[in-house]
Amino acid sequence: MTVQKVMPRLLGLACLVASWASIQATTLQQLTLDDMIRQSTAIVRGQVQPTYSDLRGSVIYTHYKVQVSEVLKGTVVANIDLAVPGGAIASRTQIFAGAPSLATGQEYVLFLWASKSGLTQVIGLSQGLFAVTTNSSGAPMVVRAAATERMLNALGQTVADSDINMLLSDLRTRILNVLSGRSVQ
Repeated sequence: MTVQKVMPRLLGLACLVASWASIQATTLQQLTLDDMIRQSTAIVRGQVQPTYSDLRGSVIYTHYKVQVSEVLKGTVVANIDLAVPGGAIASRTQIFAGAPSLATGQEYVLFLWASKSGLTQVIGLSQGLFAVTTNSSGAPMVVRAAATERMLNALGQTVADSDINMLLSDLRTRILNVLSGRSVQ
């Protein structure tokens, strides 16, 4: 093979390796439930509708229409356009470690924030996404699996995340307590 044929292949391979390394290097800042309650611009319960992707600068975002059934913090709205980093446009795909994965038709409680560019996103990537399920008694629960990405606390120390499973009614109470200044971590 000639140099003209080998160089583009090597360059392409180098770009692939570099992008794979950056995908694997995500570090999350640990957010407690109380942190997320305080820092979120909105907390909503809603069902995810079909999606689309768009490109903003060099980042692909997947957009989800969330049909809001309950507002736990923030302004009452019927729908939210939620943007999650990563997605596919044509033959280009981007993956962001730690980005939440939402399922069409699933009900969630979402801890949201609005970026400077106006995009509404889940706070703390996957940390602010809770699936709504029911327990054996039929009571609504919110469930979030522990993040698997590297996580640091406020002091910069590596920490392990943990699962969160709680009654939706307990989450409502917790939100009210934190917002009124009565919460203890």
